Amino acid sequence: MSKTGIILAGGKSSRMNQDKGLMMLNEKPMIQYVIEVLKTIVDEIIIISNKPEYKQFGYPVYSDLIKDKGPLAGIYTGLYYSQSETNIILSCDIPHINSELISFLLSLHQNHQITIPKKENQTHQLIGVFSKSCETNFSLCIEKSQLKLIDAFKNLNLNIVDANRFDAHVFKNINTPSDLNN
Repeated sequence: MSKTGIILAGGKSSRMNQDKGLMMLNEKPMIQYVIEVLKTIVDEIIIISNKPEYKQFGYPVYSDLIKDKGPLAGIYTGLYYSQSETNIILSCDIPHINSELISFLLSLHQNHQITIPKKENQTHQLIGVFSKSCETNFSLCIEKSQLKLIDAFKNLNLNIVDANRFDAHVFKNINTPSDLNN
């Protein structure tokens, strides 16, 4: 069964004052770390961004189908363009993500529409496995301006899995320039 990796790189990066996915971390753009992990797991990678600079990585880049509606619109756009039933959604600002966590989520995804990790009582909604069947529900939520991810997930078969066995570093997203040094 084919799998698609969908990287969300459309955030406004207001705390960084520049595009997070293209920021350098150890001489590589942050998104490159996410791409390298996904390449080992999926059959196809697509990037959701309104910035053409992301084409440099050699994967299709799609702009949000519905503008200014946050991460939910990015996920919806990715699912719309995906050819796979199984989709791994990752934000571009989690350079420490690893294949072990993704494989763990995939192994627990059967019979669910969404599988996301929970680490120390915090869910990570932009690290997960999403079925293409979520697309219609997300479109309806966007139409109603119900944009909070966890609320959009509630009407679906959601599987929140205990990921406490994984190091907290794996979940760390880079939001500020000082985060680059930690």
